[in-house]
Amino acid sequence: MSQENVEIVRRSFEAFNTRDVDGLVNLSAEECEWLPLRAQLEGIVYRGHEGVRQFVSDMDEDWESFRIDPLEFHARRDRVAVLGQVLALGHSGVQIDSIAGFVFELDQGRIRRITSHSDPERALEAVRPSE
Repeated sequence: MSQENVEIVRRSFEAFNTRDVDGLVNLSAEECEWLPLRAQLEGIVYRGHEGVRQFVSDMDEDWESFRIDPLEFHARRDRVAVLGQVLALGHSGVQIDSIAGFVFELDQGRIRRITSHSDPERALEAVRPSE
Protein backbone atom coordinates (compact mmCIF):
# COMPACT_ATOMS: atom_id res chain seq x y z
CA MET A 1 0.00 0.00 0.00
CA SER A 2 2.91 2.39 0.64
CA GLN A 3 3.79 2.71 -3.05
CA GLU A 4 0.15 3.31 -3.95
CA ASN A 5 0.02 6.03 -1.29
CA VAL A 6 3.16 7.64 -2.72
CA GLU A 7 1.52 7.75 -6.15
CA ILE A 8 -1.60 9.39 -4.73
CA VAL A 9 0.55 12.00 -2.99
CA ARG A 10 2.61 12.57 -6.15
CA ARG A 11 -0.61 13.15 -8.10
CA SER A 12 -1.79 15.63 -5.46
CA PHE A 13 1.34 17.76 -5.98
CA GLU A 14 0.78 17.69 -9.73
CA ALA A 15 -2.84 18.75 -9.23
CA PHE A 16 -1.87 21.51 -6.80
CA ASN A 17 0.83 22.89 -9.07
CA THR A 18 -1.57 23.07 -12.03
CA ARG A 19 -4.44 24.29 -9.83
CA ASP A 20 -6.56 21.27 -10.74
CA VAL A 21 -8.99 21.79 -7.86
CA ASP A 22 -11.29 18.96 -8.96
CA GLY A 23 -8.29 16.64 -9.06
CA LEU A 24 -7.35 17.62 -5.50
CA VAL A 25 -10.91 17.10 -4.32
CA ASN A 26 -11.06 13.67 -5.96
CA LEU A 27 -7.84 12.63 -4.19
CA SER A 28 -9.13 13.81 -0.80
CA ALA A 29 -11.47 12.12 1.64
CA GLU A 30 -14.78 13.89 2.22
CA GLU A 31 -13.80 14.67 5.82
CA CYS A 32 -10.19 15.65 5.06
CA GLU A 33 -8.21 18.24 6.98
CA TRP A 34 -5.54 20.43 5.44
CA LEU A 35 -3.14 22.32 7.69
CA PRO A 36 -0.81 24.48 5.57
CA LEU A 37 1.74 26.66 7.39
CA ARG A 38 -0.13 29.94 7.23
CA ALA A 39 -3.37 28.34 8.38
CA GLN A 40 -1.58 26.78 11.35
CA LEU A 41 -0.23 30.19 12.36
CA GLU A 42 -3.73 31.65 12.10
CA GLY A 43 -5.43 28.68 13.79
CA ILE A 44 -7.30 27.66 10.64
CA VAL A 45 -8.01 24.14 9.43
CA TYR A 46 -9.35 23.62 5.90
CA ARG A 47 -11.95 20.86 6.24
CA GLY A 48 -13.69 18.72 3.66
CA HIS A 49 -13.95 19.24 -0.06
CA GLU A 50 -15.13 22.83 0.37
CA GLY A 51 -12.04 23.42 2.51
CA VAL A 52 -9.81 22.14 -0.30
CA ARG A 53 -11.48 24.53 -2.71
CA GLN A 54 -11.13 27.41 -0.23
CA PHE A 55 -7.45 26.60 0.34
CA VAL A 56 -6.64 26.83 -3.36
CA SER A 57 -8.66 30.04 -3.67
CA ASP A 58 -6.81 31.55 -0.69
CA MET A 59 -3.45 30.56 -2.18
CA ASP A 60 -4.29 32.22 -5.49
CA GLU A 61 -5.48 35.32 -3.66
CA ASP A 62 -2.23 35.61 -1.68
CA TRP A 63 0.33 34.51 -4.26
CA GLU A 64 1.07 35.41 -7.85
CA SER A 65 2.67 31.99 -8.18
CA PHE A 66 3.17 29.15 -5.72
CA ARG A 67 4.37 25.67 -6.46
CA ILE A 68 5.87 22.78 -4.56
CA ASP A 69 8.27 20.44 -6.32
CA PRO A 70 8.54 17.19 -4.37
CA LEU A 71 12.12 16.03 -3.90
CA GLU A 72 11.79 12.99 -1.63
CA PHE A 73 8.98 10.66 -0.62
CA HIS A 74 9.15 8.56 2.55
CA ALA A 75 6.27 6.18 3.21
CA ARG A 76 5.32 4.16 6.27
CA ARG A 77 1.94 2.54 6.76
CA ASP A 78 -0.77 5.15 6.08
CA ARG A 79 1.62 8.12 6.07
CA VAL A 80 3.79 9.69 3.41
CA ALA A 81 6.32 12.38 4.33
CA VAL A 82 7.50 14.59 1.49
CA LEU A 83 10.38 17.00 1.33
CA GLY A 84 9.63 19.61 -1.28
CA GLN A 85 11.08 22.74 -2.82
CA VAL A 86 8.66 25.62 -2.29
CA LEU A 87 8.91 28.30 -4.98
CA ALA A 88 6.58 31.25 -4.59
CA LEU A 89 6.12 34.87 -5.59
CA GLY A 90 3.69 36.98 -3.62
CA HIS A 91 1.63 39.79 -5.08
CA SER A 92 3.66 42.08 -2.80
CA GLY A 93 6.90 40.90 -4.42
CA VAL A 94 7.99 38.63 -1.57
CA GLN A 95 9.74 35.50 -2.83
CA ILE A 96 10.13 32.09 -1.26
CA ASP A 97 12.65 29.47 -2.27
CA SER A 98 12.99 26.93 0.51
CA ILE A 99 12.65 23.29 1.46
CA ALA A 100 9.63 22.33 3.55
CA GLY A 101 8.13 19.10 4.82
CA PHE A 102 4.64 17.74 4.32
CA VAL A 103 2.94 14.81 6.04
CA PHE A 104 0.08 13.12 4.25
CA GLU A 105 -2.16 10.69 6.11
CA LEU A 106 -4.18 8.45 3.83
CA ASP A 107 -7.18 6.24 4.33
CA GLN A 108 -8.48 3.81 1.72
CA GLY A 109 -6.60 5.53 -1.09
CA ARG A 110 -7.72 9.07 -0.21
CA ILE A 111 -5.93 11.92 1.53
CA ARG A 112 -7.33 12.27 5.04
CA ARG A 113 -4.96 14.92 6.40
CA ILE A 114 -2.07 17.08 5.21
CA THR A 115 0.19 18.93 7.63
CA SER A 116 2.91 21.31 6.43
CA HIS A 117 6.17 21.86 8.33
CA SER A 118 8.71 24.63 7.80
CA ASP A 119 11.30 22.24 9.28
CA PRO A 120 11.54 19.23 6.94
CA GLU A 121 12.89 17.09 9.78
CA ARG A 122 9.51 17.36 11.55
CA ALA A 123 7.84 15.76 8.54
CA LEU A 124 10.33 12.88 8.50
CA GLU A 125 9.63 12.19 12.19
CA ALA A 126 6.08 11.22 11.22
CA VAL A 127 7.25 8.20 9.25
CA ARG A 128 10.10 7.00 11.44
CA PRO A 129 9.48 3.77 13.34
CA SER A 130 8.81 4.38 17.02
CA GLU A 131 11.34 2.90 19.38
